[in-house]
Amino acid sequence: MDLADYDLIARDYADACADELERKPFDRAVLTGFARLVAASGGSTALDAGCGPGHAAVVLAEAGLAVEGVDASPAMAALAEERLPGRRFAVGDMTALPHGDAAFHAVCAWYSIIHTPAAGLGALFAELGRVLAPGGWLLLAFQTEAPTLDLDEAFGRRISLRFLRHEVAAVHAALRGAGFDVFATAKRERDIAQRETAAQAFVIAKKPRPTAAAD
Repeated sequence: MDLADYDLIARDYADACADELERKPFDRAVLTGFARLVAASGGSTALDAGCGPGHAAVVLAEAGLAVEGVDASPAMAALAEERLPGRRFAVGDMTALPHGDAAFHAVCAWYSIIHTPAAGLGALFAELGRVLAPGGWLLLAFQTEAPTLDLDEAFGRRISLRFLRHEVAAVHAALRGAGFDVFATAKRERDIAQRETAAQAFVIAKKPRPTAAAD
């Protein structure tokens, strides 16, 4: 698998997904509800980790959060900047984020754990937790209840991408192992009309605040 292949299909992918969250109102409601949850707890800043062309970041921004993004694909990050001018969309690896400790009140990983094997989820979640302030929120969206999907062609181009589907229980376990508290979980069945090949899972977790030491 070569994540650089995203650069080859970035523009076509962005165009194909431009109205995706309008066509998927449940998914959009998850993002909007997450933003409201963050705001209700006093938060205002969010990182879209693995932002792609920025369609999730747009919804979070529309809901009132100050959003930044990061993606391994320079082409994807550039497209996200086109959609949200004036916001920072960095090029970087989710496993070694180019951001300081406790830099954000929220992190959104919207279908961006799909290339991380189950054994690597704990380390990834620990890194996402590093950039979260105590009491901060994490939203994960991912495909579930389906076998791994390998693509060797997309938008008329030869590519090599592997999409991993994760079991919800395994994601919960990795989150707890990384120090998160699981707050909410939702799942919807695959939408055949939208040509989905797997069920969709959404998990919200919280980074606990430090417990005051007893006298």
